[in-house]
Amino acid sequence: MKFKKKFILNIFLAFLVSSLIVIFSEQGFLKRLKLDGLDLLFRLRGVSAYNPHIIIVEIDNENISKVGRWPWSRDWHAAITSALKALGAKQIYFDFLFSEASSEENDGIFSEAIKDAGNVYLPFAFQGRSRDMANALVPIERFSSRVKGVGSINIYPDTDGTLRKIPLFLKANGNVYPHIVLKIVMDYLDMGISRIISDRLVLTNSQEEIQIPLVEKNRMLVNWLGKWEATFTHYSFLDVLVAYKAFLSDKTPKIDIRPFRGSICLVAVTAIGLYDIEPIPLAPEYPGIGTLATAISNILDRKFLVSSPFWLNWMFIYILSLVPFLFISGKKSLREILSVASIAAVFFFMVILLFKNNFWLDFALPLFSLFASYLSVASFQFVYVSLEKQRFFKLAVTDGLTGLSNIRFFKRVLGDECLIAGEEPAKGFCVIMGDIDNFKHFNDTYGHMAGDIVLKRTADVLKASVRSSDVVARYGGEELIILLRGAALENGLKVAGKIRKNMEDLVITDGDNTYRVTLSLGIASFHPQDDENTIIKRADDGLYNAKRSGKNRVETIEG
Repeated sequence: MKFKKKFILNIFLAFLVSSLIVIFSEQGFLKRLKLDGLDLLFRLRGVSAYNPHIIIVEIDNENISKVGRWPWSRDWHAAITSALKALGAKQIYFDFLFSEASSEENDGIFSEAIKDAGNVYLPFAFQGRSRDMANALVPIERFSSRVKGVGSINIYPDTDGTLRKIPLFLKANGNVYPHIVLKIVMDYLDMGISRIISDRLVLTNSQEEIQIPLVEKNRMLVNWLGKWEATFTHYSFLDVLVAYKAFLSDKTPKIDIRPFRGSICLVAVTAIGLYDIEPIPLAPEYPGIGTLATAISNILDRKFLVSSPFWLNWMFIYILSLVPFLFISGKKSLREILSVASIAAVFFFMVILLFKNNFWLDFALPLFSLFASYLSVASFQFVYVSLEKQRFFKLAVTDGLTGLSNIRFFKRVLGDECLIAGEEPAKGFCVIMGDIDNFKHFNDTYGHMAGDIVLKRTADVLKASVRSSDVVARYGGEELIILLRGAALENGLKVAGKIRKNMEDLVITDGDNTYRVTLSLGIASFHPQDDENTIIKRADDGLYNAKRSGKNRVETIEG
């Protein structure tokens, strides 16, 4: 009788644990756990084959340094349009919002090139969550009237900020607006939308039908193929123009131009600080054009990531939560732990095999249910408390506006670096102090909300300009500070110069408004007698000299 009561209680506890997980599976920690599980599956799978007809034409840092500050005049876009058309590109997409006119002459040249090519696509963007075309950022009529097609470029990340899905279409006021990805693919395959169902989008032509699985009614799970540098064919913008010139002169181009024939060419800026970046499951920073290329490749190759139905996920949550109480006696023995681990391993490897075949069965929540049942409420509470401590620690050391480290945490790290470098002089470092020029006047002119946007973008530029091992913090107000680990003064000056140049080139957009700011910097290197305050003081003195010498400069009082 006692055993029977214990067994019933165990079954009840298992059912309670699994039911709570099912109820809250789309909220907070459990949803994040599920999404992190998907990210892990992508990382374990590695690089997958991508469609060879997709070519990314990059305007990179080298191109910017040769041609000049972005944005370029639109005769450059006309030139690349003519070049790609002549080299055999089937479709040409520009990842730029041409929502405003430039010079009459250059707009005219680009417009004629678009007309002559007959295969150019341009994006438009809804602002925020609005679906009002009257407020959308659309190409100027001079271009839109001559392009082959336009499409929405809006993509919305998950609650944790990571991109995993792309809206293939948006509905508003009885209209269906295809995403630029869908528009390009439909034209490439000569297909149209046959019907839209809650869980799939059907494309058809006279010969075939493609059923694209959907989640959340209009979104496709992006089946990530690999990291940026490992996927798709990349060409430099200027290299393509040089190859085109050689092609016209019947000379052998320095690059292989054969892949361009019948290709989908995506033209985008990938220079540091000038392109949109978002975290994806495979990388914390990934260019937006790569997301479009991946989605296009998924549809062309019919490599859709199919999500398992909710009932199947729930079934495994309940089954695995019951396993410990059905087969484990409850004694804390090594044999029982190994039994639970073996069950978890078998299930996990089954999920990996399914994922390799593009079927996503959630493993994170079923396994969580398994171990929560075995370890009981005490272990679950331990995990919860640990995660809460981690979250509070991050809040304690992070600046709320910029996402950078705060000065208290920075000084603690800097103090440790001083102690280490004092004992091992070879492990020197530099400290850079930066201050946004004329920031008070900027705030007075444009308002503090615009000032906050500038601070955030400045923080992004600083993080992108240094290594992951370096520490970037907000010192206070518009002042920022950087610890360059293992850097001598000469190298530190180079990094500071790169930061200054990246800020000078940065164009900050806020709706229809664009802003530019510059940054003055001071730098100091570690001396054996330094502590955190003395080296910051020397860097600050260098910053003062930079401000006094005209701003938008890098100065040091050392040597």
